[in-house]
Amino acid sequence: MLLDPWLRTEETCIIWAASGLGKTMLSLSISLAIAGGGKLVDWSAEKPRRVLYIDGEMHAQDIRDRLELLSGSEMGILARYQRKDALENLIFIARQDQDVGAPFYDLTDDKTHREIISRVRKEDVQLVVLDNFTTLSEGLEDENAAAAFKQVQGFLLELKRLGVATLLVHHANKSGHDMRGSTALETTFEVILGLKKPSVPKTGEARFVAEFGKFRGKGDERLQAREWSLAEDGWSITEALPEDPRSDSVYKALKSLRFKTMAEIAKELGVNKSTVSRRIQRLIAHGVLKKDEHFEIFDMVREIQREERNGLPDWGEPDHGTETAEALLEAF
Repeated sequence: MLLDPWLRTEETCIIWAASGLGKTMLSLSISLAIAGGGKLVDWSAEKPRRVLYIDGEMHAQDIRDRLELLSGSEMGILARYQRKDALENLIFIARQDQDVGAPFYDLTDDKTHREIISRVRKEDVQLVVLDNFTTLSEGLEDENAAAAFKQVQGFLLELKRLGVATLLVHHANKSGHDMRGSTALETTFEVILGLKKPSVPKTGEARFVAEFGKFRGKGDERLQAREWSLAEDGWSITEALPEDPRSDSVYKALKSLRFKTMAEIAKELGVNKSTVSRRIQRLIAHGVLKKDEHFEIFDMVREIQREERNGLPDWGEPDHGTETAEALLEAF
């Protein structure tokens, strides 16, 4: 496992996002954590590994500035003693650091494949990061054509056969709700991680909702959709809400009038009680729930269940009971 719980050796991953959301900052943070045996919030690397990061777009000085920022101990990715390992294990090749007019890597080109594989073997690399697909695939005539992607697929499979994991950075489509290009991309990767705009944008170096669209393994709460934000003291995460907060699973559970405690909701959804509590606070912060409304709902459910045990009151037609409960709920 390169980064517990989701990035394993020999597997391929794609991270996609719209421009400016922070996909490169996240990819650099992941690379530093793996190179130094550090951690990224609650994603952890068990030991230092060699990482080859190929960048097709950014200026070399910008990369150095970001590395300097992210590798500081105050960011929480690396302890002081891990920083040296991380910077030694992280190998950078940037287009903007090459001679003017010099050819650069093209993932559709066999020569590029041979050169990268040679470097991987020579440096004992265990993770290759390709940032990003568009700038590193100039020979790809049409991103939407499945056949055009076959050369890139073959290269990624060859790295996998060598025991090397790959992380490909890619752009979102115009809607921002999915990645750009052919659906053949999806079948290639074991892990697909999408970064989407948060429902309530705030200032920060990078801010997004990270959602795993695909993961071939046993997941846990660390793989749920969460909102990430980067500030001067590092990355922080909070419970993410969907674009329409009323479609949130905790909100729906509350409004169902079936649960009288947060623990019952947590058991139903297969999460920790603390997760439910944080989600409720987010719903309150967004104005979807009133302060303490969840406690009033729990009291109502207890009363409903108590009346059911003692015999239902005469509400007339059977379906009127549900309508009465809903009417009471809407009155909050």
